[in-house]
Amino acid sequence: MNENNENIGFIGLGKMGLPMAMNLLNSGYHVYGSDVNPASASELQKAGGKTGHFSNWVPAVQTIILMLPSSTIVNHVIEEILATYETMHSNQTERLTIIDMSSSYPHDTKTNYEKLKLRMIDFMDAPVSGGIQKARSASLTIMAGGEEEVFKKCKRLLHSLGKQVFHIGPLGSGHLLKALNNYLSATHLLSACEAVQLMERYGVQPEKGIEVFNHSTGRSGSTEYKFPSFILNERFDSGFSLELMKKDVEMAKRLFEDYGAETVLPRVVHQRFEEASLALESLADHTEIYRYVTSYLLKRGNSREENEEIVSGPNDIRSGI
Repeated sequence: MNENNENIGFIGLGKMGLPMAMNLLNSGYHVYGSDVNPASASELQKAGGKTGHFSNWVPAVQTIILMLPSSTIVNHVIEEILATYETMHSNQTERLTIIDMSSSYPHDTKTNYEKLKLRMIDFMDAPVSGGIQKARSASLTIMAGGEEEVFKKCKRLLHSLGKQVFHIGPLGSGHLLKALNNYLSATHLLSACEAVQLMERYGVQPEKGIEVFNHSTGRSGSTEYKFPSFILNERFDSGFSLELMKKDVEMAKRLFEDYGAETVLPRVVHQRFEEASLALESLADHTEIYRYVTSYLLKRGNSREENEEIVSGPNDIRSGI
């Protein structure tokens, strides 16, 4: 471990955030952590980190990483940081930098940037992809948006968390790509679930069909990783919830609408995930969409009508095409 003098604050020690904070410790950073769950903060403390409400350690850190469930929570935390920052007497010789690694809404990201800029605080969005296993192994894919100089300043830190680190473009572009990435992931997963159900109805073993897909052009992250690891074995324990996937798909749908690129597909995918979230348990894993697909495709004779309903619906969502 290479010791250095940089102090990093980490807010959000959840399933992804805690292993990421641990990797920063292992890379030699001094890590101050904060989370609403005392057990998570305790785990970081046992590993050598310092914990407590972030209002107590903001003066001590040079960089703050946010890894939080939603834009709403990110916005609230940034307001609290600003309130703390304005009242503290800091001897910092360099500007504070905040990195939002959550899956936030790009418009909110730009609004937060304007607020932080007025206080001379640097801000960058750098959401991640890869799941819990890659968070633990520090091999996440990181997609950063923001000013080039801020990215360069944070690049070493980001490489302590991810194997592939990309500077995408202006502020908010990282969050845009994250939303689109998860939308694509959800679309691949949903279509693969329906394809596997059709195979089973025809008498093809799902394992054999998935193997063929993975050697053909129909392969995706869902067929190569999610089906063998979490679905075919009925573990359904990827660690990423159905609710979070639904939130990200909804965010992507809104972005298509906001920029006049609206089509039927984002709305169909979002509607299916929304239906699944109502039908399944509140803490369901996102891979459990397979259970929901099974339930609606096993209603013999109804699958065609149901699929027509989701395309037309009471307000005919095709009208935007």
